[in-house]
Order: sequence, then structure tokens, then C-alpha cells
Amino acid sequence: MRLGKKSHIMILVLAVLSLSVFSMFFQVPVAQSSPVVTAYKVVGTTDLGNPGSESFWSSIPWTNISLTANIPNAPTSGLTKYLLVKAAWNGSDLIFLLNWEAPKPAYNAWSAAAAGIYPPASGPGLFRLVELTPGVVYKVVDNSTFSSYVSIVNGKEEPGRIIFNYSGILLPAPNDTQIHVLSNGTIILFHSLRPMEKLLYGDGMFYGYYVNSTWYYPDRAAIMWYLGSGAPSTMTMVGMHIGGKYAGQVFDGFNFTYAGGSLKLPGGSANIWMWVSGATWNSSEDPAFKVNLWQNESDTGLSYTDLHNHGFAVPLFTNNTNMYEVDTSGIWYAPVKSSGLNDSLFYIWTGAKYSNGSWTVEYVYPLNVPSSYEPFFAHPSEGNIYYIAFAIWQGPLGESLFDKSIVPNWLTFEMVDHGYVPPTTTSLVSHIVIPTAVVTVTVVGVIVAILAIVIIAAVYRR
Repeated sequence: MRLGKKSHIMILVLAVLSLSVFSMFFQVPVAQSSPVVTAYKVVGTTDLGNPGSESFWSSIPWTNISLTANIPNAPTSGLTKYLLVKAAWNGSDLIFLLNWEAPKPAYNAWSAAAAGIYPPASGPGLFRLVELTPGVVYKVVDNSTFSSYVSIVNGKEEPGRIIFNYSGILLPAPNDTQIHVLSNGTIILFHSLRPMEKLLYGDGMFYGYYVNSTWYYPDRAAIMWYLGSGAPSTMTMVGMHIGGKYAGQVFDGFNFTYAGGSLKLPGGSANIWMWVSGATWNSSEDPAFKVNLWQNESDTGLSYTDLHNHGFAVPLFTNNTNMYEVDTSGIWYAPVKSSGLNDSLFYIWTGAKYSNGSWTVEYVYPLNVPSSYEPFFAHPSEGNIYYIAFAIWQGPLGESLFDKSIVPNWLTFEMVDHGYVPPTTTSLVSHIVIPTAVVTVTVVGVIVAILAIVIIAAVYRR
């Protein structure tokens, strides 16, 4: 039997509508920010040697959280589009489970801070390389003004000072600046300093951190807790300043009002839990653990208790003045105190694994926070609302320091006194929860499909 033109059109209409409705119920995951992250009450202990394997996780659904670029103009920023999160608590510990796609894990890449206290450290990640924006050129100026300056270009020492030029914007580089110029003219800046990165970024010359097959940076994940009273003054994630080592630093003639890492949110402060694959991951793929760095008190200045099958998350504290490390040594940032914080660096336990193209990182945070830690740590409890944020760095793809993927807005967090309860409904249709984003995409798809069919029908009539 031969079908007519009208029959073809009717079959096409039915097929498109059927596919649209089907997609509402059997969706491809869409990254979307949930306004609430809930920690459900569970029974059981963690197995940080195999994060995510604990039986209680199977009954808790993932929360799918959208991420965005921290510095939108850098092509290496915002590489992680979404993050999956679960949360639970067992009476004594608060537990987070994070999962994100990562095409290439940062095996054996040092955290520059950890490498800085271990002189024999070698391999990728020892320092940052900045790729300058295409179109940036340089000149080594050798005159009486810069007679004391020395520059290094492609491994060769030259007298004079490097001046970068981007569309007429001039930026003089510090003494002993080292650059490498690739065959296509791209300039790579070696041993990048935080104040210099701020200057490059402000002048539009920061393109991203340079990586290749042998030089890259560790992967990272961070959970941030707002510590101010009430809700943040704005729910938009305004983030932290790109600045100097400390507020008011004078670097090479430039004065920095803000310290890098200090919180932009007026009057606020935050506690950050930072996991780093090149320092805090208890694995032979982590160079710091591989050389037993944390067991060497002469290097760290901190008393260490063997972490056995788990790692830790670096506790940080940021306010409008600076970013601090919550211990007495100050390996990543200035120590928040000079005494009285025994074992604080290792307070938050973590477990991590990489498999099937994704990282899974589990955090365990003891809820009975020591009084000496209290001003700098979060104090979550059941029945209250808190505000949290997440960030992910993909080091092998060029994310490091302030170049990362972050949540666009603060998320609310709560701990409830019961396990996860699936939605209860009285009909098949009502118990299927269709996310608003999926409905919107489906409706738009149907409208576009109908318009296409109208055009096809008009063509058939001809």
C-alpha cells in the first residue's frame, strides 16, 4: 500500500510528538542547580578506601548542580559543567559524596604548595605556567633605567626588562622574569606569581594556565561554607578577589588593595574544605603521599597521625582581609593562628578514586568540632539552614588557583532527622517528577518540530 503525502506528514507529526513526550520521562541528564542540598540521617560508617561503596548511599539520590566559569574570558575556565552531590550524616559525622566527569586524571602532579616544603620534589605542577593572550608581544628594554634587570627568554639570559604589550597596553615584568615563546608566537610565563597574575588578568593578558602532556596541575574539589550571620547579602556567587599575597602588598611598584583569596562578599567569612589530588589524596598517584611527606614533621611543622586508608581536605578560612590556612604551619596560605590548632590540618577526612572517566571524592567531617577550631570551621546541625558552594578544578586541562568551575549561586543546605523518602503519589503520572528544565526543553522542542512540519507541509503542497 502506498501512502499519500498527507499520511507521511501525519506519521511525522505523531513521531515527533511521541518522541518529545518520551523524552520527558526518560531524560538525558541536564545540568541544573538545585536550591537545596539535603543531608539525610543514615546508619553506618564510611569506607574511604572505596568511596561511594557504602550501602546507605544507594537510597539517596544525586543532586545535579550546574557549574560555571570563575573567569569567563579564559578558555580553560569552567571546564566542569555539572557536579553530582549526595550528603548524609550518621549522628557523629557529616558526609559528602562528590562525582564529576574528568577526561584525564592528574596523576603524579604536585600541589605547588606541598612541593614547596619538599626540596627533592620533581614532575608536573611544581609551579604555574601562564599562557598569555594571543596578540600579546614583548620587548626586552635595556637602558639605564633598567640596567639592573635581567630577563630570561627561551632559556637565554638577557640584560634588560621585559615589557609586555597588548593592543597598546604596556605591562612591565618583574626582574628575573622568565618566558618561553612558542613557534606560533604564544608567550608562556614561567614561575607565575600571584600578584603578576592579577596584573595580567586586569590588562586582559591572562589567557589561562599552560599545560601539555608532561606539565599540568593537580585536580581539586572544594566545599565552601558561609559563616556570616543569616543569609549572604547576595545569593550570587561573587567569589574571591584576585590579588596580592596580602592586602596592601606592594609588588614591583604596584599596590594591591586586596589579598588573593579574600572574600568579596562584604562582612562575610567562609570555611573551605579543599581536596587536592597532588597533596591530600592517600594514593601512590599522589606524589606527596608517595614520598610520605605528611609523616615528616621537620618538613611540615605539624604533628601527623597516620591516615591509613584515607586522605584529608585542607581547611581554609577566608574573610574580607585574606585567605588563611586553619593550622599553625601555613603550607598553602598564611596560618590563621600560631598555636593551639593541633591536628587541624588533618581534621577533615577524605577518600577518592578515579574510574570510568570520573572522580568520586568522599568527605567525612566530625560534627563535634574542637573549641579551638570553632571560629574558623562550619558548625552544621540538624534543623537549621546553611549556605554552601562548590568548586572543581581540572588540572590536566589547565585549571588551577583562581581558574576553576564554580556554582553561580549559593546553595542552601540542611540536615534532616530522617532518611530519604521518595515522593509518594496516588497515580503513575503524579509520582514521576519531571524537572522544570526538562519540561521547558521539551516544550520548546515540540514548538520547533511543529514549525518544521508546517514548512515541510508547505513544500509538499508545491
